[in-house]
Amino acid sequence: MPETTSTPAVLGQQRERRQVVRTIVGTAAGNAVEWFDWAVYATFASFIAGQLFSPENPSSAFLMTLAIFAVGFVARPVGGFVFGWIGDKVGRKTSMTLSVALASLGSLAIALTPSYELIGSGASLMLVIARLVQGLAHGGELPSAQTYLCEMAPAERRGLWSSLIYVSGTVGILFGTLLGAVLSTVLSSEQMSAFGWRIPFALGAVFGLVALVMRSRLAESTVFSGEKGSRGAGFQAESDRRDGQALA
Repeated sequence: MPETTSTPAVLGQQRERRQVVRTIVGTAAGNAVEWFDWAVYATFASFIAGQLFSPENPSSAFLMTLAIFAVGFVARPVGGFVFGWIGDKVGRKTSMTLSVALASLGSLAIALTPSYELIGSGASLMLVIARLVQGLAHGGELPSAQTYLCEMAPAERRGLWSSLIYVSGTVGILFGTLLGAVLSTVLSSEQMSAFGWRIPFALGAVFGLVALVMRSRLAESTVFSGEKGSRGAGFQAESDRRDGQALA
């Protein structure tokens, strides 16, 4: 008999633990992917310059590659504003899912961009667009993920849960840098220039897809759901009051 009465409580604790793990892993994975994308661009900038810009002036090509890297930073404040608005209007989960989807799309675009030899300045233009997309996504990731974690965390662990953003981001940067070292060791310089530099961006797209699936299975923030329910109840009460006045 005691086992029967305790079973629902035990099952509830197990569900709660699974929800906690899902929240932490889903949020951390998406944030790590976005910082990974940021790191691999800087790591492989010299190879990008050689493939997506005119080879006539290597120094100018490298400087243009770094300038496009800066374009992502310019787009970040815009992404923070847009995805912050989405988080308030539609939901924190939706905002986080869209941001990692955009980051994955940007990585895939860079991985598949034809070389300058094939399409000329169109390769540079595609790189600019991809970096703008990644900048928007990265700008939207931080406010969305931080807000979500703070709202989902137990009151006594909000600081600890919030630190996950910076821990997972550092892991993404370290993994991207380590991957660069491994590829540069395994592949020759010619292979790196031909296709090796595209591998991290292709992996970023795959990792982003995995994070997208994980985030789509997260529960919406309880705080956002409660506020939405309160607004809906208030609107309904006001509507009922007006209907009553009209009947009177």
